[in-house]
Amino acid sequence: MTVMDHGATYRVRMDAKRRPTLPASLLHEAGIEPDHELVAWSDGHGRVVLEDPLVMLAAFQSAVAKGKREVGFTGSLVDDLFADRAADASGS
Repeated sequence: MTVMDHGATYRVRMDAKRRPTLPASLLHEAGIEPDHELVAWSDGHGRVVLEDPLVMLAAFQSAVAKGKREVGFTGSLVDDLFADRAADASGS
């Protein structure tokens, strides 16, 4: 694993109930406001990632668009799916 430069680093402690206290400056840097909904997952041993679900969605949409461009696909994936399902249903 390589260490990536993500900006400032912060020490965070877990309390007895396994709740981390995140520094205000870290949250400000990340653009996270109070009551902001986040998605959390483990990214390997000793690593937890918190991310805004809308940012995740935008990254996924961008990756799909890039993949479509790379293979030269210019149509709609949804339209293709419906066409395939219709063809399957008609026995074509």
